[in-house]
Amino acid sequence: MPPSVNILIPTYNQAEHLAAAVASALDQDYANLQVIVSDDASTDTTAAVLRQFSAGQRLVVSRNATNLGRVGNYRKCLYQLAFGDWVLVLDGDDYLCDKSYITQAIQAVERDPSIDLVFANAARLREDLNGQLQSPTENASLPDALPGRDLFLRFATERVSLFHNTCLYHREKACALDFYRSDIISSDWESLHRYILTGNVAFIAKDVAVWRLHGHNATRTLSTAQRIDNLTAITAPCEAASAGNVFAQQILEEWLETRLWHAAYRDVRGLIKRRDFEGYHAYLAGLRAIHPRICRRIRWSPHLLLRKLRARLR
Repeated sequence: MPPSVNILIPTYNQAEHLAAAVASALDQDYANLQVIVSDDASTDTTAAVLRQFSAGQRLVVSRNATNLGRVGNYRKCLYQLAFGDWVLVLDGDDYLCDKSYITQAIQAVERDPSIDLVFANAARLREDLNGQLQSPTENASLPDALPGRDLFLRFATERVSLFHNTCLYHREKACALDFYRSDIISSDWESLHRYILTGNVAFIAKDVAVWRLHGHNATRTLSTAQRIDNLTAITAPCEAASAGNVFAQQILEEWLETRLWHAAYRDVRGLIKRRDFEGYHAYLAGLRAIHPRICRRIRWSPHLLLRKLRARLR
């Protein structure tokens, strides 16, 4: 019997895009597959959209009695609804674009049983640019397989991304690691980056999914407090690596500083661009509590100071 796979689709008020997500999951040519949709008490026409599909052996639909929230719904999918050996989480506004992806991923695992995560690239559908489809620039230098710990280090030195909607991972290992434990926007990255500290990963160098970028993406509406909290996606995996003695401490410290610098620079630049100076000062205060040295570098960055001055003069 081939390994069982669940494609989990957590959704909330995504009726406009949900049919494409479900259809793309059902179209996968892998035989031992079940698609599980968890409707987080949607108030739009999600129920009507799902009635277009025949529930049965290939598709299970679950509706939450009350809204659990984005991360809460992820957890319900993984811990209560999933039962397969392997799972892939596909948000209700994304979709798969390669019908054979799950088959290819399982073949990679069967060739090398030490692999416990497979991922590929996801194209970005820019609805803010008239539906322009952009192939990713990340992962250009990745090999077909590598130790997860090596991939972890590459996050600080290369343009590398674990696209959540392409990650096929082992359900039991994920549950043991308390996946989706952090109620932050990058709860997926926080979990996946801890996951790859052990085991090997396989990379399929093709676009197999589409990530929709639109005005309702959670990443587009983050408050300053949420941006600070989201830095947990960097600090928590670093703490896990330290606790597991995965790397020398000096290597980890350099990794952490590099990752925090890039994330904080991007956040602060965005706050300055919006002329949110109250948010700017609140962010620096939060960053100082996490890493004082990076806070000083951000505060006195010549490029950011110049941007701030120009923004104030506008």
